[in-house]
Amino acid sequence: MAEVPGLPAGAAGPAGPSGHGADHVLDDVAWHALSGPQAHLALAAGGGVARRYPEDVGPFVGVERLDTAGWTALAELVGIGGVAVFLRGEVGPAPAGWTELLREPATQYVAGPEVSVDRGGRGEVVELGAADSPDMVRLTAETEPGPFGPRSHLTGRWFGIRREGRLVAMAGERMRVDGFGEVSGVCVDPSVRGEGLGAVVTSAAADAIRERGDRPMLHVREGNAGAHRLYRRLGFEVRREVVVAILRFDGV
Repeated sequence: MAEVPGLPAGAAGPAGPSGHGADHVLDDVAWHALSGPQAHLALAAGGGVARRYPEDVGPFVGVERLDTAGWTALAELVGIGGVAVFLRGEVGPAPAGWTELLREPATQYVAGPEVSVDRGGRGEVVELGAADSPDMVRLTAETEPGPFGPRSHLTGRWFGIRREGRLVAMAGERMRVDGFGEVSGVCVDPSVRGEGLGAVVTSAAADAIRERGDRPMLHVREGNAGAHRLYRRLGFEVRREVVVAILRFDGV
């Protein structure tokens, strides 16, 4: 992973300001999103102990506890051959029947009290919606900021910049938990890189989260040194290291 100053895995980072939710919800952000503010998007099994986003929204799963009941419910939820994507503080070894496809660290950031809002170029920013989904899917497919499907725009507010009608930069809110919103999907077309548009759309998405009284946060996967530099420059602070784990259920 690119070098970033941070905290040991499992250590608490900056506490949320007064009025924000306790930051323990960020230790398993997908579960607290799917059982909280985004429960309306969740598919569930096992009486709700395992949840996931619809495939055309996102691949992430949340499990209340990774015990026997939790793994059984998750297997029911994804089905044989189905894939579960975790983004949480810890993911222990999976039981028999599961194949681990990927495991890597990611850094979780939260907005510090002095986040600088990059307002340069904000006159170009427009809010995106359902009609923009084909362009959003195209841009994310070309730039690979992370998974984005035809209905991923339903997770929150999304913002973009168009040049001559073509979407060239975007960012928005992916997962939402009590007190926090995750800035995600930050991507910039190669033709306009170097203009600072990533900072502009990141700030637009963060502003929207702050406007409703929540605190922006985000994740950066291993090796993305440019993203680490950008978010630290904007005033995001390392909270902890989390795990991205992708597992396939092959049956018992």
